[in-house]
Amino acid sequence: MHDRGASTAVGYVLTLGITLLLVVTLLSVSVSLVEDERSKAVHSELSVLGNRLASALTSADSMARAADAPEAVTVRAALPDRVANGQYRLSIDERADTGAFYRYRIVLVSDVADTSVAVHLKTGTAIAETTVDGGPVVVTYDEGADTLEVDA
Repeated sequence: MHDRGASTAVGYVLTLGITLLLVVTLLSVSVSLVEDERSKAVHSELSVLGNRLASALTSADSMARAADAPEAVTVRAALPDRVANGQYRLSIDERADTGAFYRYRIVLVSDVADTSVAVHLKTGTAIAETTVDGGPVVVTYDEGADTLEVDA
């Protein structure tokens, strides 16, 4: 007869344990979903920024090849300093020289979400390989080296 009050306490402890388990599971799933969405947002934004830089490089390439005074070619790309509240880096490296055209890869890497994006580009003017921190960049033509240079 002394065990009658135990069933209420056991029921309360079981209910509390199951509720705690459900809350912890819900929180872990929601954190995972938020991280996935953040990673997708960073990837999307880096892709847009890579295409904006590729557009600036293509414009500078066209102007350098068509200009009477190509040393005056300067194109500014207003890229943001941060992506998803974190810094990023961009690098340009040559993939192939096909004679008339050069093929390059612009790689943007985020420090926040361990995400990187590669944008491929083809130009008629060589581009100096470089790595710079994210932010506004200036594309200039170096007549002596016959290359486009990207500087922060």
